[in-house]
Amino acid sequence: MIAYSNQYSINNTDLAVLGLVAEGPRHGYLIEQDIAARGMREWTEIGFSSIYYVLNKLEAEGWLEGRVGAAVSTGKRGPARKIYVLTEIGHDVYQSAVRQRLAAPRPRTADFALALANLPALSPTDSRAAIETQCADLAERLRAVDEKNRQDSRIIDNLPPHVEALFLYIKAQMQAELDWLTRFLASEIFENRGDKK
Repeated sequence: MIAYSNQYSINNTDLAVLGLVAEGPRHGYLIEQDIAARGMREWTEIGFSSIYYVLNKLEAEGWLEGRVGAAVSTGKRGPARKIYVLTEIGHDVYQSAVRQRLAAPRPRTADFALALANLPALSPTDSRAAIETQCADLAERLRAVDEKNRQDSRIIDNLPPHVEALFLYIKAQMQAELDWLTRFLASEIFENRGDKK
């Protein structure tokens, strides 16, 4: 088994921005458009207001270089935008972070596992209601992804294959969680949860 080390400290938001810039030079607004079009907020925490903070931080680290470029061709004249490109060290950091996350992904938050470990704290009715709320949320998110795919079929059809794979992965993950929760609520394990009487 190959062990991968990550000598750089890079969080998921940094990696998401580096990944977009690695596809080609981008300014902050184009990064925001890509994040929205690709549904990236489903799996990473990156707000519109934090994009420029992240870009400045990555530039200060030496991983990105900002260059003042020509105004974006929108048919309107406007100020020149700062266009970001990966530096050589930024490319190394980017590849290292992707390799690390593919080989040994960090687990998701432990929120649900911690709540499951403390299930007896709630009555069966309360715990069922909470889990059903999560099921409803997952079902709505799945519906929204399907609807976005239908509405944005032109965008989806033009995405690189790895981005399409990401959509499919996120959707499969949500569906698997929903299926597991549904089976859990119907199981004897849930019915015999060891509640304190």
